[in-house]
Amino acid sequence: MLGKKIRALRLQKKMTQKEVVGDFITRNMLSQIESGTATPSMRTLEYLARVLDVPMFYLMEDEQPEDQTMPIAMLQKAKRAFRDGDYDACLASLQRVKEPFLEEANALRAKASLEKARILLRQGEFEQAKQLAEEAMQLNDQSIYGARSVKADAYLCMDEATNEGWDYYMQYRSALETPYSNAHVSMINAEMFLNQGKVEQARIMLDALSGGDYDHCMLDAGRVRLLQARVAMAKEQWEEALSLCHEAEELWEQAPHHAQRALLYQCMEQCAMKLDDYKSAHHYASMRISLLTKGLPSDGSHEAEKQE
Repeated sequence: MLGKKIRALRLQKKMTQKEVVGDFITRNMLSQIESGTATPSMRTLEYLARVLDVPMFYLMEDEQPEDQTMPIAMLQKAKRAFRDGDYDACLASLQRVKEPFLEEANALRAKASLEKARILLRQGEFEQAKQLAEEAMQLNDQSIYGARSVKADAYLCMDEATNEGWDYYMQYRSALETPYSNAHVSMINAEMFLNQGKVEQARIMLDALSGGDYDHCMLDAGRVRLLQARVAMAKEQWEEALSLCHEAEELWEQAPHHAQRALLYQCMEQCAMKLDDYKSAHHYASMRISLLTKGLPSDGSHEAEKQE
């Protein structure tokens, strides 16, 4: 039984449950595993094998048929070979790994293939290096554990192998960037410009987001609307600013604790005051005070005061 084996190993090494679990799992979880009332995940099993200093397949050999323990052993062997820089041995071991570990194996194969491609580049074997870099990129895309950095580095490797320069460099940049990260950077820059009183620069940053993929993230879309409202306020376009604030409020309907909600109500209060709608201004002021007295975050709420 797996639990009994883990407990026996722990006692044999004179380790307490607290020493074994560290910060990875709870003592209660380890107790359940040892008693057989809980089954550890593959990640937890790998951790326990490492702490107890035994091969992972040793813990599983009585629990799984041989055709399942062998791929686990091969995956562990491939990881050790990769860490040692023996990429040929790593790739050879990964050939024997199958489901349900194929996703992890493909991610490691992508990394090993890329490292081998780099070695071939240094040896002047450009065609082979290009083929391995392409294979690394395909394997990386096929795995849920694939990384953008691996794909980007594969493009750089292909550039060195073919000397096609700009085309591969642009693909490298594209592999590293995502619509979300670009939108996030643009929002940060727009907010920085607004805080510095550079309204036109902020507007240009926000215009660049028009029609962008940030609309797929409701919190980001609300933040964009609030920034656009602040630009309109700086230009004394109070009705437009208030309309944009209402859009942000709707987008944040499912996020009552959003960090900038207090700033939103402060902007709405200012707009209502400028439009001589004192009843609405009082309502927005009450909403803002209510948020602040409840101790909810209000990052940036002082910035709107600078625009008065």
